[in-house]
Amino acid sequence: MFNRPIDFVRKPLRAMFNAFDNKEAFDASRSLGAASCESHSAGLRYRADIDGLRAVAVLLVLIFHAGLTLFPSGFIGVDIFFVISGYLTTSIIMKSLENGTFSFKGFYVRRIWRLQPAVVALLVVTLLVTTLLYLPDDYVDFLKSEKYTSLLISNQYFSKVTSGYATPDAASLPLLHTWSLAIEWQWYLLLPLGIWLLHRYVAKRALSSAVLGLTLAATAMALYLSQVAPDLNYYFFTARIFELMMGSCAVMFSADRFRLSRASASLICAIALVTIAYCAVQDDILSGFPNYNAVAVCVATALLLVRGIGNVSITSDVLAFKPLVFIGTLSYSLYLWHWPILAVLAYLGIDLSPAVTVSYFAATFAMGYLSFWLIENRFRKVRAGFGKTVLLLMLLPAIGLSLLHSAGRNHDGWPNRFGEDSIAMFSTLKAYVPSHREDCLGNSEKVDPDCVLGAPLAESQALLIGDSYSNHYWGFVETLAKDAGLSVLAQGYPACLTLPGIYLYDWYKAKNALYEKCHTAAQRYYDLIADSHFQYVIIGQFWEAYLTATIVTKPDDPRSLELTQQRLEVAVRQALDIIVDSGATPIVLMSTLPMPARINECLLRQVKLRGMLGSAEQSRSCAAVTWSGLEDPFLTRLFGELQVEYPQLIVLDPKKVQCQDGTCLTSVDGVPVYRDIGHVSDYASYKFGELYLEHFGNPFKSNTGGDH
Repeated sequence: MFNRPIDFVRKPLRAMFNAFDNKEAFDASRSLGAASCESHSAGLRYRADIDGLRAVAVLLVLIFHAGLTLFPSGFIGVDIFFVISGYLTTSIIMKSLENGTFSFKGFYVRRIWRLQPAVVALLVVTLLVTTLLYLPDDYVDFLKSEKYTSLLISNQYFSKVTSGYATPDAASLPLLHTWSLAIEWQWYLLLPLGIWLLHRYVAKRALSSAVLGLTLAATAMALYLSQVAPDLNYYFFTARIFELMMGSCAVMFSADRFRLSRASASLICAIALVTIAYCAVQDDILSGFPNYNAVAVCVATALLLVRGIGNVSITSDVLAFKPLVFIGTLSYSLYLWHWPILAVLAYLGIDLSPAVTVSYFAATFAMGYLSFWLIENRFRKVRAGFGKTVLLLMLLPAIGLSLLHSAGRNHDGWPNRFGEDSIAMFSTLKAYVPSHREDCLGNSEKVDPDCVLGAPLAESQALLIGDSYSNHYWGFVETLAKDAGLSVLAQGYPACLTLPGIYLYDWYKAKNALYEKCHTAAQRYYDLIADSHFQYVIIGQFWEAYLTATIVTKPDDPRSLELTQQRLEVAVRQALDIIVDSGATPIVLMSTLPMPARINECLLRQVKLRGMLGSAEQSRSCAAVTWSGLEDPFLTRLFGELQVEYPQLIVLDPKKVQCQDGTCLTSVDGVPVYRDIGHVSDYASYKFGELYLEHFGNPFKSNTGGDH
């Protein structure tokens, strides 16, 4: 009886290692690390080096996500997985077509039973954890991600809700990594029909050329998207399909009869491995990825897979090293479970110290092993009818999670999960959110007449423009405007320096390109100012964010920090001239204190953990942070000079009410000041407006200008 726990680990380990010695009995074909039961039914020969290559891929991903500097671009492990997946699935289908045993229903039944049981388990476990820990708004967002994951389009969802891959706003999303599984499934929906049509209507001698031509076209499409949509293409299926097709090319150009000499094959594969390693250690290839670096990784991976090259080289023996093969066997489960562990740690504000990092790796391998043995191994040979399989593993989870998301949204994320003491805070945060504030951000095509705040007048008397920071000042401006009896039209565009005559270049929204939408929006705003008769024009920006070498007037302008500052000064003066010439009083809104790192995690840890690991005293210690009072010297000088040049200019600085005596508030009345990375909550925005009126009066009632 006492040996059962040991046997639980020992027996499956023994079986797994025995399988490595008995290649005929082992199931080799996996996608994103997932084994395919189809390999032996299709008569494919097992290659241990592919499992080893899969281990390299998953280790790159695990190390990269752990924040270790060893492989700054370890995310290329997913690209390796994609090529392997394309190679194995194409091999399976081609072999089945040649044998006359191919069936669309059979292909999908095997794929679903191979991949989905572990995904369903992931969805259930993360649902339980987030139900316990995630705050209402974050919980609703999580339920939405579960819905889209079950619908196999999470890549599209995450492309819309994150500012990019490996960004702070994505760090606590437990299902972020399922974007790659979505692309896998989108590939599965396209591949069988595509190969079937090629096999049926293209002559056998031309088949390889046809696949190569399609792959080159897909590669060109990916490189094009890398230039025109660099902030989005990481998640695009159209930007990733070439990687899977590289694997298909490796099948088409494999040769059972012809093969290179061992020395020649070893040289080629050594260069391929060096190429992968070189790309993995670069620290500047994420911009616009997948790009030329991704092409290099995928070509290198395809060479390692080609029969007649990869399987006869010395590198094949290296990759077949048993510990690597063991990790490769677990790679699908390791990939599935590693990211939720990191996401929850990030959500709780737990830094990846050396001890926590070791615990992360240990937990990942423990969860990966359990998932492999209890789920992958158990269900990969299950066979059920096509209809029953789709209903059980695809439709029911999708319908159930869609209904759950709808219920969660309708019940505001069930704030009662955190007890009565927390409900008041959640209710306060929700009550202060203007119903249409977010709709007034990001429209570069036309003015939205419904984006009005302040006093309910027929015609707007003031205009609020800027980036998303102007939008987060909605409550602040509305409080002042109502007190002065003003109606304010609010128009803003995210990550946009709203000044005339300039472009932003190499901004995170437009890597290696001009941010055209920003320029278009700014031009529209200043045309509106010139044609209207506003009493006030308010510019709200996170000014410090633009003090890099990004401001240009045309694409081929030289770029430097000094030139950026010069162009910013010129553009600000042009903006003020347009405003003053229109008869309006210019108002500049300065930034609140940039959000201190992990401050909300600190403030809300007691709520999330229900006091289990966080004390009220600890939360109170997070309610304020020290501040030196020092501002950016360039901005201090610039706006000081502008106030002399433009006596009517009013400069409003919310930090005057947020910060007193070297200390800045991070919560107001027990409610967090910040709603996300940098933006203040609507409650704080309104409260700062009230405090400003109380301490400094209303600048809208004064035409003297100056520093408020």
